[in-house]
Amino acid sequence: MEKNLKKNTVWNVIGTGINSFASLFFMLIVTRVNDINEAGIFTFAFSTAILLNVIGTYAGRIYQVTERKNITNKDYLVNRIITCAIMTVIALGYVLLKRYDINKCIIILLLCFLKMLEAFCDVIYGFMQRNDELYKVGISFTIKNIIGLLCFIVVDIVTRNLILAISTFIIVFIAVTVFYDFVQCSIKKQIKEKMEWKNIINIFKFGFPTFCVTFLNMYLINASKYSIDGIMANDYQAIFGIIVMPATMMILMAQFMVHPFLNIITENIKNDNYKQINKLLIKIGVLLFLLGVIAVVFCYFIGIYILEMIYGISLISYNTCLSVILIGSIFSALVSVITTVLIAMRYTFVQMVVYGIVSIATLFISRILIKNYGVMGASVNYTLSMIVMFVLFLGIYLVLTQGKNKRIALNKGKTEKD
Repeated sequence: MEKNLKKNTVWNVIGTGINSFASLFFMLIVTRVNDINEAGIFTFAFSTAILLNVIGTYAGRIYQVTERKNITNKDYLVNRIITCAIMTVIALGYVLLKRYDINKCIIILLLCFLKMLEAFCDVIYGFMQRNDELYKVGISFTIKNIIGLLCFIVVDIVTRNLILAISTFIIVFIAVTVFYDFVQCSIKKQIKEKMEWKNIINIFKFGFPTFCVTFLNMYLINASKYSIDGIMANDYQAIFGIIVMPATMMILMAQFMVHPFLNIITENIKNDNYKQINKLLIKIGVLLFLLGVIAVVFCYFIGIYILEMIYGISLISYNTCLSVILIGSIFSALVSVITTVLIAMRYTFVQMVVYGIVSIATLFISRILIKNYGVMGASVNYTLSMIVMFVLFLGIYLVLTQGKNKRIALNKGKTEKD
């Protein structure tokens, strides 16, 4: 299993990095080539598709790779087909309910279809990762995004038609899936495996807490975008999408920092060594905080001009909004680190409760703030929700770990007496 470690690590970083930054390039291209109204529609449609993608992936690949309870690859495949079908039906129902114009409906549905394909491919990537071939996942990400983005750029520049450009990317995605992914994971072999409906139902059952936490987390990150829709013009959706983009870098930074330590965290949890976990969290937290402060200062004086240069639109009046969002991103990154440890400790229900409460509050507060303060209201809403999340999760983590430390000390004292 160690023979592919280096190759898996390198290609995973390359592929995941390219895939993560794809949305930035999409936004850059659309803003430069199409008008600001189209960019706003694309921003909202992409955020909606990302949220619905959580339904498609459901419990996700981590659950698939780590769960070994006699569940076959075919069980996961059938389960994923069902979740992708549910995602598609919800997407269709959503656009019919909202009654958008035909252009916005098609763009939303196309991007949802693209994210549905991504959700389906994620289960195939799970087959590869189970077989210690994570590098193939990285290669797939790289081919799809590089070729797809190049085709997207060419078609969008030539036709200035966003629908045709997205359709071209989808065609490339399907082609790579059929001629690379299916071949590399031996899809015919997976289909021939035995399937049990009991296992498929169990995936839904045991993966539900993970799904809820992921879905609500994704909703909170994009809550301001959903509230802007219907209250403000599409132009402001694009502007908010641009100034919130640097915040995603902080969240990615947190993931890159904490993921290499997952095995160490898991081992310390097994050994009830929460002091070591606390030390690690403090180091990561302090580093993230310092990087965040540097990012806030840098972006306040220089960042807004860089964004103007990249996207080709005036943003100077939104400089304070950018700073507010970046402050929120620091707390969002810290939340990401704490929740990762809580998941490792298998505390998912408490996360569901916190995310649920904050999501309901944000649903109402965001609309009030945006109606009264526009883009600044959306920025404040994002930051407030992240600060509240950080305070709640930090408090929960401290209560849980202190309780465990007391029980450990008590048991140790009893053992010494005996």
